Amino acid sequence: MGRISHQHSSSDNTHSWGYDDHNGPHTWGKHCRHGTRQSPIDIRTSNLEFAYINQLHFVNYDQSGAVELKNNGHGVAISGFEKWEPRQRPYIYGGGLTGKYLLLQFHFHWTHDHLYGSEHSINNLHYPVEVHLVHVKEEYTLTEALEQPDGLAVVGIFMYIGSDGSSMANLESGLKRVVEQDSATLIFNYTVGVHLPPVLDNFYRYQGSLTTPGCDESVIWTLMAEPIPILTQQLETLRAIHGPVFGKRLSVNVRPLQPLNGRRVQFRSSSLNRQKICSNDTSAMKPSGNGVVAVFIGPVAFCFAFFVLFLNFNLNNHYIYPVI
Repeated sequence: MGRISHQHSSSDNTHSWGYDDHNGPHTWGKHCRHGTRQSPIDIRTSNLEFAYINQLHFVNYDQSGAVELKNNGHGVAISGFEKWEPRQRPYIYGGGLTGKYLLLQFHFHWTHDHLYGSEHSINNLHYPVEVHLVHVKEEYTLTEALEQPDGLAVVGIFMYIGSDGSSMANLESGLKRVVEQDSATLIFNYTVGVHLPPVLDNFYRYQGSLTTPGCDESVIWTLMAEPIPILTQQLETLRAIHGPVFGKRLSVNVRPLQPLNGRRVQFRSSSLNRQKICSNDTSAMKPSGNGVVAVFIGPVAFCFAFFVLFLNFNLNNHYIYPVI
């Protein structure tokens, strides 16, 4: 996840870290080196907890307004949503979140390799691009949010190479104007909802961190199970962005995978909404081999449910997620 503040997340000098040998992830300090809830991670579909939680709601994602597109030397970020009319500003709620989270900015992660561009992975498989929609909890300032385990809610969306480039259409010309570091441009009448997948019911959830210094462990991560397409030429436009060295392409802005360290990873599925069971309590649900055994004990009934978990790899839609 890129720097925030609007693009910066901490007091670290924004140009003192990067992705090269002399300043790459292996050199990052603070929480990046010593934290225990770091991101990104690999999502193992054989070791998930099913989450009986409400739908995640995206509000005002169909609204449009002016945004700033900026090359911050570590990628490109789109910000300025706090300047929109309050009734129009995009935000999220529900989906297990305890409150309302306002959209602060969004940005992209990529590499020069089609097989390795996303920061997160599913069963060690990466997508070419990953989008991060960064939200801050309504009652916190950004500084306060970085000190709270629930201060930020980031929605990650994977992108695959496809034949539909509508999600990036309004950014293409702007990206060509911000090739060099610290260059910026305004985009008018921008609608961020074009970056959402058609199906919002299925997602992964875990507690993690920023993926850039200072790697603050303040992020509730939501990774959408369904990716969105990007055209090959649009991906090449992203890859043409330059980093901190003038005239040199930013060939990678991805942090390596981090250890899970015993954290729970949940999966919220629309299929679970249709399962009729005798309790909504998932405290007794535990992974078991290729499935999940859920035992519910109530005052008048004992219920046993066995859910088979398996990998569904859809070659046409290019997505992977467990199916109930």
